Amino acid sequence: MSYTIEEQALALAGVAQAALLVRQLAYKGTVAESALKSSLGSLFNFDPKDTADVFGGVQGVSEGLKQLRLSLSGQERDVELTRYALTLIQLSQQFMRAGSMPKQVHDRLNALKPDWEANGLTDGLVRDLNRLYRETISNLTPKVVVNGEQSLLEREEIAGKIRAVLLAGIRAAVLWYQVGGSRLQLLFRRKRYIEACSNLLRRSIGSVY
Repeated sequence: MSYTIEEQALALAGVAQAALLVRQLAYKGTVAESALKSSLGSLFNFDPKDTADVFGGVQGVSEGLKQLRLSLSGQERDVELTRYALTLIQLSQQFMRAGSMPKQVHDRLNALKPDWEANGLTDGLVRDLNRLYRETISNLTPKVVVNGEQSLLEREEIAGKIRAVLLAGIRAAVLWYQVGGSRLQLLFRRKRYIEACSNLLRRSIGSVY
């Protein structure tokens, strides 16, 4: 089955958005609630209509599209965000090869889905996602080494949100592979990815920032 470059850009933007949210949580302790909900909501969208629907529409991953375009165009050489994104992509490959782990994660997310649908993003749900990450993804390599303010990283609620977001980042990376993405494309189709990000942002929010 063939997929468009825009579908691949959307999925990769999900990875970029997760990396961005992780850094914001690690250094500031806060993030835009809408972006956080869209990223974490993707964990419970098992039967999306299309790639954009995974994130609740293109708007749900607009911050990731902006960051992806900046990174690929060279306008912003952010080593930390690039490292997070590449680590998530590597982890997603290990995750897909990890025997029964994908089914285990899917089953546990499916069990949490009614809570998400009934109550949205709650502290209890974040704790459950944190526990899920620690019991599954934390056993894989490479490990995600998060830099930030130590006083924030030591707070369990912040650490829990970071792990929940990392789980969403792996979901997006898996999606990227599922829609035909590959690391070679980041080298040879960079301009097409940049154009796709701009087109998606233009259609979603009416202008390009």
